[in-house]
Amino acid sequence: MAPEHLKATALTLALVSLTLFTFAATDLAAGDTKPADERPRAGWRGGFVLLAVSFTVGSLLWFVSRLEGWSRDRVFWVGCGAFLGVLTLLRPWWFWENYKARWLRNAIGDEPTAIFYLVVSAICIWVGLNTDWTFGRP
Repeated sequence: MAPEHLKATALTLALVSLTLFTFAATDLAAGDTKPADERPRAGWRGGFVLLAVSFTVGSLLWFVSRLEGWSRDRVFWVGCGAFLGVLTLLRPWWFWENYKARWLRNAIGDEPTAIFYLVVSAICIWVGLNTDWTFGRP
């Protein structure tokens, strides 16, 4: 794939991320509407599901980068940033109730945690689009 197509794809993913960020800001302004009696699902099952989904997405990114001849590092930066952004917006229980996310949510609150994750997501996408930083050896 030509570098112009790669850049267009990355810019498209960045625009999708900005759109998702807008939806997240709207969702955060609406507040949490979950029932108070909903029991949080956490524990080893949530960690295992998070690990399995992360491994699947990482494998898919690696496979697509090899298949299309894209820079593996750029694909991983943009893909990981987009993945984190989507998980933050969708808030599946196995991600949002993970003990690390729960710790941060207890420390600073739900909305600041979501904003923090979305900022990290945007930084990852920016790094993938605008730098030559690599994962491991080039």
